[in-house]
Formats: sequence, C-alpha cells, structure tokens
Amino acid sequence: MGKGSRGAGDLPVAPSSDRFGMRQSLMPLDYPDPELTSDLIRLRKWTYNDLPCVEAAGTDPKIPQGTTVPPLYTEEEGRAFIERQWGRQIGGQGLSMAVADAGTNEAKGLVFLGLGRIRGHCRLGYWLIPAARRQGLGTDAIGLASRWVLTATDVHRLVAEVEPSNVGSLALLRKCGFTEEGLLRSWLWIEDELFDATQFSLLRTDLM
Repeated sequence: MGKGSRGAGDLPVAPSSDRFGMRQSLMPLDYPDPELTSDLIRLRKWTYNDLPCVEAAGTDPKIPQGTTVPPLYTEEEGRAFIERQWGRQIGGQGLSMAVADAGTNEAKGLVFLGLGRIRGHCRLGYWLIPAARRQGLGTDAIGLASRWVLTATDVHRLVAEVEPSNVGSLALLRKCGFTEEGLLRSWLWIEDELFDATQFSLLRTDLM
C-alpha cells in the first residue's frame, strides 16, 4: 500500500469559528470500545512495543516523505512518533490506531482518522510496512475504521487524498467503496514540493 493516503501533521488543529457551518463541533474521537477486529487484524492504540513497526515503515522512503515516520530510525525517534500518535487523540486532532496482526498483535501499519475544520468531515490516512502488503490487511483496516467512524460518531463524510501515481492506494479505496471525486491540482506538499491528488470520499449514506 506504500505511503497510502496522506495524514495530518503532529500538532492539533485549532477549530475555526465562522458562521457558515465551518466550525468544528465534533467531540474528540475516543478509541473504539470494543476494539475493531477482523479475522486478519485488530485496530488498537499504539504502544512502545510497536517500535519495530515504526522502524520497518522507515525502510520505504515514500512513507516518511508524507508522514511523520522518522526516515532515519532511532529508538528515541520511534518513541517520539508513538507519543505523537497518542497526542492526536488527546489534543482532539483525530485518532491514530495501529493496524495489528489479529493473532500475534504485532503492529503492521497505521490508520489515521483526522478531524478537520468542517463540521462532520474527517480525513483518512494509512500505511502498511512493506512486509505486510497484498495480504488483505489494508482492506480490512480501512473497512473497519471507515464504517466505525461513519456509524458510531458524528462524522458523516470521510475523505482520502492520494497521489494519482499511487495505483495501489487508488485500487484499495475503490475496493473499500470510496467514490472518486476528482483531481486536486497542486494539493499535496511532499518535501517542499507540490503534487496533485485524487480525492475520494465515503459518506454515511453510502453505507445504508
């Protein structure tokens, strides 16, 4: 799945307060209880035991380019990454969950649900380490997270933005029921360069 869809930065985003429905009124997302699980994966809170996953993610150069995964791994940098994931939930920015193997509980990737400035909107980000791809884990992770956030919270619109050249992510989002909405020109900042993005969405009503 490579770098997948782009997530947000590390710092919480302050809510806006205009009068045209832009004010973010969602409550911070809590970790799902019970956990979201399938035969292949469980989505859970990150722990320091997941440092090997952070290290493995950095071996794919494309993941650090669009996320806060450290490109040069050290234990200190790995711990800081995990603490940032906790901070997203604490600060009301969204919810970052580890994609863990259902049997071994070993972390294989990340799913991020980011709360934006528009009421009821949420942004999806995700990645898998190289050794965990093409095994159905991404399909299950996005499916579980998407259905949960659209049916168990105030979110009614989930969006994902992917580089048009990322064929694997484009196919994955389509497989998970997302609708392609169009091309956002010069939309993604990656290492101080602007790139186009293909935008997808999944609505609460799509699941009915």
